[in-house]
Amino acid sequence: MIDDQHSLIDSKITRNFLSFRPNDTVGAVRLTLKQKAKQFASIGYVYVTDHNGVLLGIVSLKEILQASDGLILEDMMNRNFISVKFHSHPERAVYLALKHGLKAIPVVDNERHLVGIVTHGTLLSIFHHELHEDIFRAGGVHHIKEIESIETPVNKLVKARFPSLLLGLIGGLMAASIVTSFEGVLNSYIILASFIPAIVYLTDAVGTQSQTLVVRLIATEPKFSHKRYLLREMKIGFVLGGSFSALLFAAGILGWGSLDLAIIIGTSIFISMFFQTFFATYISIMLQRMRSDPATASGPIATIISDITTIVIYFTIATILLQVL
Repeated sequence: MIDDQHSLIDSKITRNFLSFRPNDTVGAVRLTLKQKAKQFASIGYVYVTDHNGVLLGIVSLKEILQASDGLILEDMMNRNFISVKFHSHPERAVYLALKHGLKAIPVVDNERHLVGIVTHGTLLSIFHHELHEDIFRAGGVHHIKEIESIETPVNKLVKARFPSLLLGLIGGLMAASIVTSFEGVLNSYIILASFIPAIVYLTDAVGTQSQTLVVRLIATEPKFSHKRYLLREMKIGFVLGGSFSALLFAAGILGWGSLDLAIIIGTSIFISMFFQTFFATYISIMLQRMRSDPATASGPIATIISDITTIVIYFTIATILLQVL
């Protein structure tokens, strides 16, 4: 994901493309193609710029081949073109190309100067890299170049997988310590232990869903309204938490015949799911604002945080309610 804000312009673009002025003719473009086509990295589009290099419009090669030689580019160029800013994440270029069926994406700066293009081959390369990186990160595996090769040495693969597992161990020990601190509650109401897996799983799942969606949106639509999106996710968390709270409450009554248990697990899952939906979304947005990779909060780290907070919420609520009920 966002490892370097300038990764797109520095390593993903080419400056070897067809660029002409608005008053140039189709005939001039055809002549250039005939004489120098092999010199260009991409010839699918003609980019029309002014004398300052500001991108004014785009003409496809198909339109060039169908037009008469005397027609000037200004009269046929598409002014409502799709472009990407030079500081955007490479994944956004892929998203725009797929969404609009483009073979290449122009890259512009804040003043709309054309600084280069991302070619079709590069777009495929970015898509391949980002897909693999996201998959490995979600699994807690550090992405190394040779990771998919059968010839990769064992020590490299161990190094790629060990850190996240160590974090998992630390998180597990912390969770065990928290459970131990509520030993008195468990001893007096041992049935609470039976619902830990279900509550932890549901909370992890809803947090992962929220985080996956917001990380994807950050990569493809970085200027979306953070406040509006966060409020929407909180509403979703409220509805999902309420729904599963009702289901667990019914399970506590019908399956275990205990109103106290039903209230505890129902209240716990509601608060846990609502909190995790908010937290998973909020932490990703905050990382984007700090110009850090929001995907770093996903995978094992997110799972550890979710598990610990869920257990704390669960046993805290149980402690309080058992004193009241």
